[in-house]
Amino acid sequence: MKQYLLSLCLATLLLSACTQQFPEANYDVIPQPKEVTLNEEKPFVLQPKTTVYYEEELQCEAQFLSEYVNDILSFKLAEQPLQGEAKEGIVLRLAPTEFDLSEAYEINITPKLVTIKGADAAGVFYGIQTLRKSLPIGESVNKAALPCGTIRDWPNFSYRGMHLDPCRHFMDLDSVKIYIDMLALHNMNQFHFHLTEDQGWRIEIKKYPKLTEIGAYRNGTVIGRNGRIYDTIRYGGFYTQEQLRDLVQYAAERHVNIIPEIDLPGHMQAALASYPELGCTGGPYEVWKRWGVSDDVLCAGNEETMLFVEDVLNEVMDIFPSPYIHIGGDECPKVRWEQCPKCQKKIKELGIKGDARFSKEDYLQSYVMNRMAKVVEARGRRVIGWDEILEGNVSETAIIQSWRGTEGGIEAAQKGHDVIMSPTSYLYFDYYQSEDPSTEPSCVGGYLPVSRVYEFKPLPSALTPEQQKHIIGVQANIWTEYITSFNHVEYMAMPRMDALAEIQWNNPTERDFDAFVERCRHIAELYDLYHYNYAKQIFNPQVYTDTVEPNLATRKPIFLREQPNEQYASKGALILNDGEMGRIAYNSGRWLGFWGQPLDAVIDLEQAATMSHVRFRALVNKGAWIYNPSHASVLVSDDGEAFREVAQLDIPITTWTDKDGNFTYELDFEPVIARYVEVIIKDHMLPEDHDGFGHPAWIFVDEIEVF
Repeated sequence: MKQYLLSLCLATLLLSACTQQFPEANYDVIPQPKEVTLNEEKPFVLQPKTTVYYEEELQCEAQFLSEYVNDILSFKLAEQPLQGEAKEGIVLRLAPTEFDLSEAYEINITPKLVTIKGADAAGVFYGIQTLRKSLPIGESVNKAALPCGTIRDWPNFSYRGMHLDPCRHFMDLDSVKIYIDMLALHNMNQFHFHLTEDQGWRIEIKKYPKLTEIGAYRNGTVIGRNGRIYDTIRYGGFYTQEQLRDLVQYAAERHVNIIPEIDLPGHMQAALASYPELGCTGGPYEVWKRWGVSDDVLCAGNEETMLFVEDVLNEVMDIFPSPYIHIGGDECPKVRWEQCPKCQKKIKELGIKGDARFSKEDYLQSYVMNRMAKVVEARGRRVIGWDEILEGNVSETAIIQSWRGTEGGIEAAQKGHDVIMSPTSYLYFDYYQSEDPSTEPSCVGGYLPVSRVYEFKPLPSALTPEQQKHIIGVQANIWTEYITSFNHVEYMAMPRMDALAEIQWNNPTERDFDAFVERCRHIAELYDLYHYNYAKQIFNPQVYTDTVEPNLATRKPIFLREQPNEQYASKGALILNDGEMGRIAYNSGRWLGFWGQPLDAVIDLEQAATMSHVRFRALVNKGAWIYNPSHASVLVSDDGEAFREVAQLDIPITTWTDKDGNFTYELDFEPVIARYVEVIIKDHMLPEDHDGFGHPAWIFVDEIEVF
């Protein structure tokens, strides 16, 4: 008997020692759970004999849990319907009365039992995601110790979305499913699927077969940075209604709602190429081979055109059960409407008048958008539109997606509209992730590191607490003009998606980027496991500190007679002579951007000095409407009041065949003694071969040096 007891004790000690050697789960995941309380009890051991018990409504969630464990630990959990009370294993339960919010969940871990309960099935699913992301990853890991305690968690925003544009570059159905898996991993519940564009129509519409026979394919694609040279490769693709219904089901199982977007009345050239009678001129049109904004839009004065859009929206709603239907409304030039007899007749019929804020054509767009909103509302749905739909009379029930900054969202919330925040400056994931684009795959331009995404605060202080309730969520967008493959999409999305998930789920009042990066390291192991392609800059930070030669102007007092555009004002005039150079990314905070007015800077050298040379750097990014300056002049003064010109330089406009980049311009003059230096830099008008012909070009200037 003594020998038996001794053996039992030894076995217990050995088992305890083995248990302690199992790698432990870490609940510090992304997004970070709101409440984690651990205790000193022996951990629960997740191992091949573990069974998951589920309530009937949660069978799908049980299957996901088993698959996730198999992905990470190489064994599947047995799955059994829950009958009575389980004493060991993992239990999935619904407990709606125990939670105040939908999608909330609680995980309770004891040595023998793990219980995941949720306010609804989505809550249980997000509890499973937290457990999944907490598991240790490694080739030799086949069991895991789950520290005992309780995790309680819930989302701050009900709308947590990502967008994908398969119109510029098509993404096959399997890739879109992977994208949905990525959203689910990050606790996102809305997939904004942009299905129509000038460059391609991607959704089958039974009543209008030419939309996919003709509109889904273009006869070439612009080469390089949106110049005037094209390849001759037929390009395109589309999704059948059967495929899309399958995709809807796939997403729903992962608690992701698909929001289809039919962008109107602009960005419709693919539809016009298919049915030319829908336009103001009657064509001929072609599916666009270049990027940008086409002047050719749907004819708002043609009743047949309006019926076409209504038919399309009804077929779209037959496919997608989404409570939200996106109808676009962005970037719709009015030049065709201004000249179209049908549109002008419609304006008169409706009694539309322009005013100090908006033209009669702006209000004509409101007529189109509100008419389509009624079609959507008649089916029990709500429309979402880009913030341009505020330019006129907007449907009271419309949800505003604020992309041109947060100003549209603020205005909309103040008017009582629900709002989705998607500002370009924080949430456009088609921007570079490094200040050195030579290290990055091609993209549209700009600079948006993970750290900047993480900084975004979606509840503007300009709103009252009651108005802030109208901010229903946050979404990032991926446009694919320069993103030609799904592998590239993954790279642009992650790990910026991690920062987005933190904002959407938690919106923390205090941010700790270093701690966030540490949590990113573990989820990156999951990315590796699933063979996702992701950017790694935050794990290997590079600091770019290009400096200029010290000169008379370095860090001297400087002021601007005209202020830069508020989007590109950075730290103001001090950027221009702080001794640090801007790189290629125009929104890196290292450049000042001016549009429609010159840069006019006055530098106080603080004492009279001899000078004979001034140089400055300017950026060229033609696709972003940024051109070289047209003219520069240097003036000097002894007292800061009376200035005299000492040099000027005319600069020819760059052409499409010239490279974009960062360029230096120099002005030499006879030596002069003065204390104040004024530098005036003027813009070009965009040339005829540019989409923005007739508008001013942007000028972006960084360092001004005086020698």
